[in-house]
Formats: sequence, C-alpha cells, structure tokens
Amino acid sequence: MANHESLGLGFDSRRAVLRPTKHLTADLETRMTFPGLGEPFPERDGDILDLAVRMIEAMERDPETFRDAPYSAAQLRAAVEEARAAIAASNASDQAYREAIRAKEQSLLDLRGALKGRLWSIEVNVRGRPERLSGLGWGGSETTDRVPPGAVRDLTVEASRDTSVVLEWRPPADGGPAAEYRVQRRQPGGPWTDVATAVDNDCLLTDQPEGIELDLRVIPVNQAGIGEPSAAVTLVL
Repeated sequence: MANHESLGLGFDSRRAVLRPTKHLTADLETRMTFPGLGEPFPERDGDILDLAVRMIEAMERDPETFRDAPYSAAQLRAAVEEARAAIAASNASDQAYREAIRAKEQSLLDLRGALKGRLWSIEVNVRGRPERLSGLGWGGSETTDRVPPGAVRDLTVEASRDTSVVLEWRPPADGGPAAEYRVQRRQPGGPWTDVATAVDNDCLLTDQPEGIELDLRVIPVNQAGIGEPSAAVTLVL
C-alpha cells in the first residue's frame, strides 16, 4: 500500500497539519475549505477521503499555485483509489463476519430446539427409569436446571465497528447450567433493557447508538430462573 512518505506528503497521518505553499493566493484560500493551520488532521475515513478529493480538485484547478507541492494530483488520486478499495474490502469482511455470527447463532437455536424436543420425548418414554438416559450423558430435567445459573464471567468487547459490537464471555462457574443468555444495554444511570438473546458465549449487536456512552451486561437464564448479571462493560461507538 502506498504510504505518505512514498508520496512525499510529509505529515504524520495521526495529527498532521496542512501547510500552504508560499504561492497560495488569498483568492484560492477563500475558495478552499481545508483545515486551518494548527487544526488536527481528520480522523474519520470519510473525512480523510473528502479532504483528499478537495485537495486534488484544487491542485487540478490551479496547478500553478501547487507547482512546488512534493506530490502530484495523480499520485494523490491513486492513493485515494487504493484507500477506497481497502475500505471496501474491510467493510465486506466485516459484513461477512456479522453474517457468519448470525448464521451460527441461528443454527445453534435450531439445534437447541430440535434437541430439547427430542430429549423431552425421550424423558416421557423413560419416565421413572432415568438410568436409561445414562448412555446419552443426559440426566433428564429432574437432575438439571434445578437452580438458577451463577453470574457470567469475563465479559469483554471482542470487536466493534461503526454501530456493531461483538461481545464474548465465559459461562457461569457455579449454579445451574445456562440455557440462554440475555444481553442488556443502558445509558449510565438509566434502566437496563434487553437487546439480544444468545445461546452461545458470544453475541453480535448491530444498529447500536453512536456517540453516547453505553453499558452492556449479560444475564444467564435456565428453567429454574434468572441468574446474576455479569459485570458491565462500557463503550462509546
């Protein structure tokens, strides 16, 4: 990938400052809306691309003013196209990851439903003779889910991008086994609301609010009741 040094841009992309050439006229300065001297370089992908496009247009519109620039409009345009391709590839990868998470969660829900129905029918057939279930490693509903699960452990934000978040956690170490997990969200100090349900130890949340602080937590649930909530994680998208 082309870097700033190879293009001769001469700035740190994290906090760079645009410096006009000595030939920049007052008229051109009024027609361009670049960041002023001393302002931080844009951070968002779209803002960086927008600034680059405006710089290219200015260089092509008034090549005389920018004749001493250490990089050409063509070089800058090539860098823009490369950046756009990389962003598109990243977005496609993120989308594929989100779809894979959804597919996994749905397949586990389907499998869980099928297993519960099959095990229920078997339990009815062997009622009074639970030892016949030992070959399945299943003790039946009378020996499982007798108590609510304990608290979920080690809740973390595995990944986040735009308005999506992937949470991961470890199952409770005590209490009964969790049948499912409820993911809850709130703004600090506000009420908790359910935003998702998962049957595995991770969950993808999409379309989350941007620019505000969010608390997220996970609560395990089984037939005996609701377990203790996990410690909350806080983030801003």
